[in-house]
Amino acid sequence: MIYRTTSVKRVIAKVFTDLDLKEGDHRISDMIGYAGEALLKIGSFPQFINKISGKGDEPLVPISDYQARLPGDFYKLIQVAYSPSEKGPFYPMRYATGSYDSEGKLETAVDSDPDIVYPESDLVNLTMDTYTLSYADALEKLNTEPATYDLMTGYLVLMEGSGTTGAGRDNTTSFSSDYTFMITPGWIKTNAKTGYLLLAYQAIPVDKDGYPLVPDDEAFQEALYWYINMKLMYPQWKEGRVRDAVYFDARRSWNFYCKQAYGNAMMPDGEKLESIKNAWVSLVPRMNEHDTFYSTLGQQEQVYNANN
Repeated sequence: MIYRTTSVKRVIAKVFTDLDLKEGDHRISDMIGYAGEALLKIGSFPQFINKISGKGDEPLVPISDYQARLPGDFYKLIQVAYSPSEKGPFYPMRYATGSYDSEGKLETAVDSDPDIVYPESDLVNLTMDTYTLSYADALEKLNTEPATYDLMTGYLVLMEGSGTTGAGRDNTTSFSSDYTFMITPGWIKTNAKTGYLLLAYQAIPVDKDGYPLVPDDEAFQEALYWYINMKLMYPQWKEGRVRDAVYFDARRSWNFYCKQAYGNAMMPDGEKLESIKNAWVSLVPRMNEHDTFYSTLGQQEQVYNANN
């Protein structure tokens, strides 16, 4: 696990010290770029920071004419939620799979508010009917009460098996009424014409001067140092001014510390292992975690029987 970060300036200082470089005309900007390349090549999830648009200082992402521009520091998507208004509530979106899903308009409304269009959900609809709730209240109940979620999921499985809903129901709908999205370079395309997106995504952290922050881990420091060293040495090796043994020693060192850095970052601590254990050890498959933004995936399963 990675718990702390430090500025890439620390790695550059190590390059100057170990290579006995003197202050002056050196390729500082290239070194920063090489460090960024190395981080991407290591590719471990914890070296990035998770950001959520609409939380803290991050603004919500507005949709205009079925599309929205991705944040400037966007690197990789985690999950997307949609709301027709800034105040919510927000509903999960799924990646579009249809041939004509690049844009479109949702037609199915399941709430009394004519200005808000919601996606159909057998699980939420069953909760609405069972407890006589509105769509928003039923969704909140499922999100905040794991026991209710498990109970409604069990009922839904039984109903699907009897052919009264879901897979056992005759479905003549031509287009999905889910909220869907697609990612294109710099943009996210949705099937909602307007509204707001709550984006959970990965970003490369930077310090106050705009320099990348790198994991404060010895293996990462060595990996970045050897990658920069190898890249600076390559033109000289190509011209024959550096011996093969010296250049290939830098390449071997980079490859070794790259793997070690990845392993250090991906190794979970005790608390994360507990959530992983709860996610894997389950009698009932958890098929609908996406609908609750995976918030209950790490909870221990509660099994009820006639003796409880």
